[in-house]
Amino acid sequence: MKKLYIKITFLLFIFYLGSCESSLEKFPLDQPSDATFFSNEDELNLAVNGAYTDIWWNEGRASLSVFLDGVTDLGFLRSNYYGGLQTISLGEHTTETGTFYNTWKHMYNGISKCNNLLNNMDKAKDVVPEANYNLIEAQALFLRSYYYSWLISLYGDVPWITTLQTLEESKIPRDPKSVIITNLFSDLDKAAGILPEEWSGSDQGRATKGAAMALKARIAIEHNMWEEAAAAAKAVMDMKTYALFPDYEKLFTYEGQRSQEVIFDMPFLIGFQDARLPRYQSTRNTGAWSTIVPSQVMIDSYECTDGKLISESPLYDPKNPFKNRDPRMFGSIITPQSVWAGFIFETHKDSTETFRVESDGSMTRVANQDATNPFASYTGYCWKKYTSEADLPGNIDHSELNEILIRYAEVLLIYAEAKIELNQIDASVLEAINLVRARGYGVDAGDTGNYPAVSTTDQNELRTIIRRERKIELANEGFRLKDIRRWEIAEFVMPGPLFGRPNKPYSYDNLTSAPTFDQFGHPSYGTDADFYRVVHVRTFNPDRDYLWPIPQRDVDINDQLVQNPNY
Repeated sequence: MKKLYIKITFLLFIFYLGSCESSLEKFPLDQPSDATFFSNEDELNLAVNGAYTDIWWNEGRASLSVFLDGVTDLGFLRSNYYGGLQTISLGEHTTETGTFYNTWKHMYNGISKCNNLLNNMDKAKDVVPEANYNLIEAQALFLRSYYYSWLISLYGDVPWITTLQTLEESKIPRDPKSVIITNLFSDLDKAAGILPEEWSGSDQGRATKGAAMALKARIAIEHNMWEEAAAAAKAVMDMKTYALFPDYEKLFTYEGQRSQEVIFDMPFLIGFQDARLPRYQSTRNTGAWSTIVPSQVMIDSYECTDGKLISESPLYDPKNPFKNRDPRMFGSIITPQSVWAGFIFETHKDSTETFRVESDGSMTRVANQDATNPFASYTGYCWKKYTSEADLPGNIDHSELNEILIRYAEVLLIYAEAKIELNQIDASVLEAINLVRARGYGVDAGDTGNYPAVSTTDQNELRTIIRRERKIELANEGFRLKDIRRWEIAEFVMPGPLFGRPNKPYSYDNLTSAPTFDQFGHPSYGTDADFYRVVHVRTFNPDRDYLWPIPQRDVDINDQLVQNPNY
């Protein structure tokens, strides 16, 4: 009976891979006995498929990666998701905050599945073709590295576990992050040497050679290993497998799914694992909740079309702040007076009515939930990225829009940042940055008359540019928390009021000037600050908050774990 169940589950898995643009499926392992499982290729495939399931790091069917930007200077979470995310931005978290335990448990759950496979798959080695056996092993090594990459970034030193352990054996100390990174690099190099550049048919969506090298580049850049980051990113670039999708906004819609820019993604399919992100991100007039929203800092970080900050550009008009701005703003954010899902989006508190755009182009005046609902966007803006109009309103709770976990633009920015930090600035560095910037404008990098190309070779200037470029290009993708901590600027950009759009008199008319920006790219609003909504007042303790604490319940049962400082 057990073998029949495994075969049926495996067949269902293969059917799912072929029915969702070859997406990976989320069937859990049934915890069969190690003594009888791992005996043939079907069972090894089922096990590695189970190891993929923890890439769905979710809260209410929405990726935690997206939520993480809401606990930085770039955004706001209206609710205390995932066991206390909001408390982190307020500095009110403790070792018992659920977020830390949930994340720790989730990542080690994925690691355990990988270890279970890697420790037992040799039982089937004599009956599985060598090439297939090696492919399964390589995928498990990649996935284990992916889960560990989150742990070492968020917690620092953590236990390095590669074998299945009893409860007593699991009482082990934390291993130095540097040792873990060395092991991860070794595993990813091995995986990259085995994995194909791309999969075909029902196997699309699995880890590839490019995914392994891109993950290595990400781990390296997150831990200031510039030479390793540049080399790994260059290896991906030299493959010539990937290219930027020509339309930045459409990249994060169904049109951009599995495009040439996507290196690794989190797939969704109604009936198996679907997404609820449209409910959290979209506007009130579409029936959504607007609980994950961008901040005024995010809005003001976008350059003008001349490539200058709004504090420096003659193109910027504080009374008309969305004119002459980097197009990626409108690809990522729903701004006031723009049309979204058939409604004029307006969060002016006196705008009790707005307009619905009919199919014939005419407009009908309707009640404006985005202004009158007490739980409309607290900042006055909404995220557009990863919210497709095609899902509204019918699939607002059941989106099939994949989330991109690794993409080529990130690789280009990793390469550029690493080379800048090494002070090895050449034409390839400028090209990598300009490819990303030009795509934001929908033009080729050589078309410098239609986008603000970067030409400086000054290291300090380029460091500022690349950090702002990551803020803009990767907004709402979960990178900001790690970036501001590794750059050691969180203590400068996090504390103080988190602003939303102007609320006195609920318009931009009273603004007299642009904000000024400090050396960390953080805006100061001067006397105009009184005009903005204050949605949070945040704190950040630099002696504590650059690392998450080890969950208290794990410290309580494992006396070998030493807590992070000042918790």
